[in-house]
Amino acid sequence: MTREELQQLYKEKILPENKSPYHFEKKGEDYTEVEAYNPMCGDKYKLYLQEDNKTIKEVYFHGIGCAISKASTSILLRKLEGLGKSEAIQFCKKFMDTIEQKDNFEELIDEELRVLAELKYFEGRMDCVQLSWRAILDYLK
Repeated sequence: MTREELQQLYKEKILPENKSPYHFEKKGEDYTEVEAYNPMCGDKYKLYLQEDNKTIKEVYFHGIGCAISKASTSILLRKLEGLGKSEAIQFCKKFMDTIEQKDNFEELIDEELRVLAELKYFEGRMDCVQLSWRAILDYLK
């Protein structure tokens, strides 16, 4: 992917998701709190999960971070709602495995996930994409 294509992807997909993220609000004690923090850049989110009978019923997040980490978290949380714990683990693992490979983005059927996978070509931004994914995966395991 060329630098121009990456910039276009950023403008068309990441900035709108960053501007209007999914469930970006603090939640109270009825929710399990998971922290996603990158001390190298300062991105820090609290992820709020509400589970019901081993299903992720609702997810919210709040905090500060770059547009890429915020957009990635927003997309992740939208995809997690309604999944069972084992389904969520498999989903997160598959995404993480796919973006750590050189290619194979075609395996990601979902366009939003392909967009996130393409961001690995933004130099030094892989940690931004993976931040909340790692936190959720660690929590679910």
